Amino acid sequence: MTNALLTRLRIEPRPGTARALVALPFALLAAYLVARGWLYPLWPDTIGLLGHLFVTDPSLDGAWGGPTLAGAWAVHATIAVGLQAVCLVVLQTIYRPAK
Repeated sequence: MTNALLTRLRIEPRPGTARALVALPFALLAAYLVARGWLYPLWPDTIGLLGHLFVTDPSLDGAWGGPTLAGAWAVHATIAVGLQAVCLVVLQTIYRPAK
């Protein structure tokens, strides 16, 4: 299952500790971006706002895209997509098939 997913993403597992150490921060960043970008409304400080996505809430005044949860979610998800694309390109470069 994992190898099929890696093949679809054009990532070929290759041995090498240095390669793994360089790739680790980018893989961790991609996972972090899922939590903070895509799953932003489920964090403890915003989960109570799920009932009113488009209503202005003072707790989101300083949030990027606020003061509504929908706006904050859209901005966080957009930034996450862009950074995840960069992480994927870096990982594909590190683990491209050997020539």
